[in-house]
Amino acid sequence: MTGRKLLDQIIIALTLLTTIATVGVFVYTNVIYKKELPSNQKELTSLKEDFGELNFPSTYVLDKITLNLESATRRLRFLDVQINLVLFNQDDSEILDQYKPQIYDIVIDVAAAISPEELNSLSGKLIFESRIKKRINELVKKRVVKEVFYSKFVVQ
Repeated sequence: MTGRKLLDQIIIALTLLTTIATVGVFVYTNVIYKKELPSNQKELTSLKEDFGELNFPSTYVLDKITLNLESATRRLRFLDVQINLVLFNQDDSEILDQYKPQIYDIVIDVAAAISPEELNSLSGKLIFESRIKKRINELVKKRVVKEVFYSKFVVQ
C-alpha cells in the first residue's frame, strides 16, 4: 500500500464499492431481471409493418427471346436475352400486358439495328437498354419503364 492510513482506507473503500456494484449488476441481470421473450405474433406484425413502409420496385418480366443477328461474315450469330423491365408504378404492368406483342417487336427491331460485336460490348448493351426503354415509353405514350435489366444476355 502507500503507507498513509487515510489514503489506504480510501483505496480499500473504493475497491470494495466497485466490487459490490459489479456483483450487484451481475445478480440483477442474471437472477432478478427476467427479460420477456418475444412472441412470434408480435415479431411477425412488427416485420409486416416495417416492410409495408418500404417501396420495392415492381418488375415486368418478358419471356426469353432468341434472335438471329445479321453478321458481316457468313457465320450465324444470335442473341439470347431475358429482359426485366423495372416500372415506375405497379399498375403499369396491366398497360404493358396490352402492348406485349409490340414490346417484343421493339426488342427485335432494336437488336436488329445493332451489330453483334457492338451488342457484345458494354456500351452496346447500354445503347440497347436505353433504346428499348425509350421506344416502349413512346409506344404507351407514358413514362412506364424506369430501367431495363437483363437476367440473361448471350451473343454467339
